[in-house]
Amino acid sequence: MKQTITFLPSLLFGLITWVRNKLFDWGILPSRSFEKPRIIVVGNLAVGGTGKSPLVAYLVKNWRGGDRLGILSRGYGRKTKGYIEVNGQSSAEEVGDEPLAYKSLFPELPVAVCEKRTEGVEKMPEVDVLLLDDAFQHRSLKSSLNLVCSTFEKPFYQDTLLPHGRLRESAKGIERADAVIVTRCPSILTKEQKSNFAQGVLRNSKEEKPIFYTSVRYAKPVGPREHLPSKWALFAGIADPKPFFTYASSLGQIQEEVIYGDHHRFTEVELLELEQQAKTMAGDEGFLTTHKDFVRLQSHLSQLPNLGNHLYYLPMEMYFIDQEEQFWDWLGKN
Repeated sequence: MKQTITFLPSLLFGLITWVRNKLFDWGILPSRSFEKPRIIVVGNLAVGGTGKSPLVAYLVKNWRGGDRLGILSRGYGRKTKGYIEVNGQSSAEEVGDEPLAYKSLFPELPVAVCEKRTEGVEKMPEVDVLLLDDAFQHRSLKSSLNLVCSTFEKPFYQDTLLPHGRLRESAKGIERADAVIVTRCPSILTKEQKSNFAQGVLRNSKEEKPIFYTSVRYAKPVGPREHLPSKWALFAGIADPKPFFTYASSLGQIQEEVIYGDHHRFTEVELLELEQQAKTMAGDEGFLTTHKDFVRLQSHLSQLPNLGNHLYYLPMEMYFIDQEEQFWDWLGKN
């Protein structure tokens, strides 16, 4: 019944996005390019949870050469509007959780938010390379490169349009990608698995695309004490919390798992409930969450001392399963 209800709206959504893309393709809707900085878009075709943020962080951490880098994001979930530069005193309510997470990882890097990306590019501090987080559908700006993320488990070519599925536009949109970054892959991929994915991309594109396969790894939890708790209460407000919960289960006894919506904004009642729960925790107990959830809570912790004394987050980073040097060679040539 649900599929029947969502099927017709997805057809209408597909028509609207097709017309919009054609208007840009035909030059009826303007698309602005910038001679400087070099603009690299990190985006996707599906909503949420495709690994864009880990890719942006990887690029910054491993960038080759002396280019000055910057990050521009929409700042999803913020209560503000317009162009804002992220600083150490910013809150998730002001700039969104992802930009705040970038700033905490790279304090010296210019990070800004602006829903109008062309305006954001104009106002950014001077940089050589600007990484645009989640701007693949923002076609009023013409990028130097488009890196499109798709998870290995839920590839874009097996998905359908919103609201029937998770796609923001037709799978044919992959034609605008310069490279496809496959995220959250198993640590070992067979030639057959890679070939199947490449065929899925080719079915929706007029030409072959460079495809690079990546996964994620976790580091030691970060929190108020070096000696980690052995019992954990887990919570996460991200698009796909399954990998987080799976890995966290290896860190000790799991007493609780709570899932919030993506980019969840904690209410005053929820914060007080977490504080009260933390107050009853023993020394070997703690909360464990994701980095994005932690930065959303960080500005409240001065008023929540018990939560602050028991709250840890799990760092995560992306890595290439293979062909890492080929990726950097390709990026340097394009």
